[in-house]
Amino acid sequence: MENMNAILDYIAHTNLFNFIIFAGIITFIVKKLQVSSKLEDAKTAVADTINESENAKTVSEEHLSSIEESMSHIGEEIDEILKESEANSKLVGDKILEDAQKNALTIKENSEKAIENSKVLLRNDLIRRASLASVEVAKAHIIEELSRNSELHGKLIDESIEALEGVQAE
Repeated sequence: MENMNAILDYIAHTNLFNFIIFAGIITFIVKKLQVSSKLEDAKTAVADTINESENAKTVSEEHLSSIEESMSHIGEEIDEILKESEANSKLVGDKILEDAQKNALTIKENSEKAIENSKVLLRNDLIRRASLASVEVAKAHIIEELSRNSELHGKLIDESIEALEGVQAE
């Protein structure tokens, strides 16, 4: 039994010795690797990531809220834009119609003036042609009259001389 006690003492001392060595190695590794600071850094990083995620969520919710708010009024804005477009198109249409009427009036007035000018030109041309024809008819008539009546020829010459003398006397 003594042997047994010795063995048990030996095992107990060996286990105690092994435990002390194991605890020393673990302590050395923990200090060397700075596990607690790395765990603290990881914990801080996770907390920062959670805070950033919560901030991003808040910003996203605010952005979504503002988008939803603007979307709630989009129908009214579209109606307002359509009303303004209709009003603008009516104004533009009225302006185009007014300009077209003014242009038509100007074209009509210019056409009337051109017609009047053409009438004057035609009238003058007709008068000129009628005058030339009258002169030719009168010339033929005078020549015929003179050839039939020789006394008339002398009488006309005398009247022409008297008329010239009257002009010189003035």
